[in-house]
Amino acid sequence: MPAENPIRLPLVAVPSNRDSSTAKDAKLVNCYAQKDDAGEYQIYKRPGLLTYQTLSGDGGGTYNWLGDIYSAFGTTLYKNGVALAGVIDGTNGKYAFSQCQGATPKLIFGNGVKAYTYNTASGIVQITDIDFPASFVKGWAYLDGTTYVMDANAKIYGSGINDPQTWTALNTIVANSDTGNGVALAKQLIYVIAFKQWNTEVFYDQANPTGSPLGAAQNAMIMWGCANADSIQDADGVLYWVAINRSSELQVMAMENLAAKAVSTKAVERLLDNVDYSNVYSWYLRDMGYKFYGLTFPNSNLTLVYDISENLWHQWVDVDGNYFKAISQVAAPGLKHIFQHATNGKLYYADLGYYNDDGAIITVDIVTPNFEGPSRRRKTASMLEVLADKQVGSELLIRNSDDDYGTWSNFRRVNLGLKRPCLTNCGTFVRRAYNLRHQSNTSFRIRAIELQLDEGTL
Repeated sequence: MPAENPIRLPLVAVPSNRDSSTAKDAKLVNCYAQKDDAGEYQIYKRPGLLTYQTLSGDGGGTYNWLGDIYSAFGTTLYKNGVALAGVIDGTNGKYAFSQCQGATPKLIFGNGVKAYTYNTASGIVQITDIDFPASFVKGWAYLDGTTYVMDANAKIYGSGINDPQTWTALNTIVANSDTGNGVALAKQLIYVIAFKQWNTEVFYDQANPTGSPLGAAQNAMIMWGCANADSIQDADGVLYWVAINRSSELQVMAMENLAAKAVSTKAVERLLDNVDYSNVYSWYLRDMGYKFYGLTFPNSNLTLVYDISENLWHQWVDVDGNYFKAISQVAAPGLKHIFQHATNGKLYYADLGYYNDDGAIITVDIVTPNFEGPSRRRKTASMLEVLADKQVGSELLIRNSDDDYGTWSNFRRVNLGLKRPCLTNCGTFVRRAYNLRHQSNTSFRIRAIELQLDEGTL
């Protein structure tokens, strides 16, 4: 009996992988979803990339200080694309940046092996004070004029007031409310956050007359630690990171106003269960009302992107189908957003108005959950209509799987420049999943597909 009205298949689905692989089940790749005023989701292609600067070396982090863009590549620090005099350490990946105020503001940066300050008058100067830790974990916290850093023994060191080149042996405190090595240091509101191996401790400025000014906020301790310092991102005051506990379970957490909660889903945690987290890239991007936390495990060839605004997870890949190779992101003057490539020595503008990655086509893949329709009976799809923006030169490739993602049909092409883009004679099925693929050098926005079904009797 023919259906009176077509059945609409919404396309937004959370990752629903049944195990630690992304090979099966629903997912959104190289796109993100936004809910419109009517409460209906629409899917957009992710921002494209355009070369901003070609420098040299592996990416080592970016930072906007006083309106200038600083980028570390290999053993060189660049300011607005111009190499600064002096050699920096290039042995421990991404740098963590901070700054101090006072009469002589300074940029501060360190990678856990060496630390430096910079300003125009002094240039790049390594921090070599005898009371500065010989080795330290990544991250800084600037609070009330003091710059804090932590070592692997969870000992927190404080600098002179607005003087990160000067340190004293007495200005120290140990994060020892519970056991565990130090992993990273950060700041939230007026608190210093000490991320450790199995837990996270919080400190505040207690204004002690001797020793460290810090005091422990005992009731704010979190019984989750940090798996990798490079996973930590400050997203407008909210901290995101890959957390770990004593049972070695990974999840992604967010800390807002010192309260922590998990933001990873069970499916995402199944993916995390098998990743190599010894090397991690992360970044935060906010553009046109969208907020994304990007998390990459290069050794596992996986980039996961958390859409903070919509509380949804997606997967992003590069033009070769491998992990998205951004190691950091920085906001530039003029509302520009810049990604730093992990290995090719380039900085890229990122924008929704770029429909490709520096001339290479972006592949968007939408894989739907299995669909059974109103019953488990066999159904004949006489027509499939695509509800997407009309765009001349844009095509959508559509294929389907009727055996639980085991095999796929050949792709069929749909011209999105037509008034009513559709396919006819779409076959018979009991249970079906669709894969919609967009590979055109155009914008792309899609809302749903509609199926006209004729239902059988068995």
